Amino acid sequence: MLRVGTGLVGGLALQFAHAKKLVIMAQTKADKLIDSTIEALDGGESSVTPEDGASLIKDWITALEKEESLSTVADELQELHDQLTGKEPDGKKIGMLLKKLGDQTAKAAKDVDGDQQESLKSLAESLKEFSKELK
Repeated sequence: MLRVGTGLVGGLALQFAHAKKLVIMAQTKADKLIDSTIEALDGGESSVTPEDGASLIKDWITALEKEESLSTVADELQELHDQLTGKEPDGKKIGMLLKKLGDQTAKAAKDVDGDQQESLKSLAESLKEFSKELK
């Protein structure tokens, strides 16, 4: 009887450890994506090619499409991606989309705590500042 209980508890402990590891990996991936995006944006308009931006945006879309509550943000990102990969990107439109994404990111930052909140606030500011360069 004790062995069954120990096996069950041990199995649950392993599942919990695995789930915790997955959460940490997801947070690490999100942190890296946030950091990469801030780094690209803070370098200014001349340091980011449309291809670089499109690649980062695809990574964001992949990360966000799993969250139904973030579908609006994913849609905005897709529109930004389409602008960047189009034959004639519209700088003004791109700037407006970046500003809107910055506002949405600042709003989302209010719903998280700790380091993630600070990272999202920094990302929001970088998006807004970069958008000003395109107007």
